[in-house]
Amino acid sequence: MRLALFGATGGTGNRIIEQAVAAGDKVTVLARRPESLGELAAQVDVVVGDALDPAAVRRTVTGSEAVLSALGIGMKRHATTLYSQGTANIIAAMGEEGVRRLLVVSTTSLEIPSPRQFGEHVVAKYLLHPILRKPYSDMALMEKNVRESELDWTIVRAARLTDGPMTGTYRTAVDRKLTGCWSTSRSDLAHYLRTHVADHTTFRSVVEMAK
Repeated sequence: MRLALFGATGGTGNRIIEQAVAAGDKVTVLARRPESLGELAAQVDVVVGDALDPAAVRRTVTGSEAVLSALGIGMKRHATTLYSQGTANIIAAMGEEGVRRLLVVSTTSLEIPSPRQFGEHVVAKYLLHPILRKPYSDMALMEKNVRESELDWTIVRAARLTDGPMTGTYRTAVDRKLTGCWSTSRSDLAHYLRTHVADHTTFRSVVEMAK
């Protein structure tokens, strides 16, 4: 499969590349600094540019069958438009290029769990949301943009990401809150994204995942 990947230089993006290339997929990535990809740069087609540049985004999407976005700023607290504007550029480019399948990474803590999930509720409401208010606001706008698009989208809300190994064993919930969302590995997140590109049951759905 021909994949376009955004957020390729991050931890999840690196693992998507490794797994996709191992599976025989052809991957085109967008990177401001291709050298950040290290040895992975030789295994993919690299478009030099930024997700906030519509022309660079379109060059990355051209010729792809599906688009994966792992755009993010990690645990930084500052205001950003990377999630919303970067993804809006991706959606526009996909429309222009006739590409329909989009998988986007978000976080389980964006939607505050029920008070019945006491520990997760407290951490999300009283710790994460106050600290990450600005990036979470932009991430929520990103999700809104994706939901309102005409694409075959899936929003994948992952629990706290770790550098653990790929197990292929994790829990998911489609269009509902998943309990016990404490962590999942970047490798398992990459595995889910890559193996569900053609999963029609997740089209236009929000999937939460955790180990």
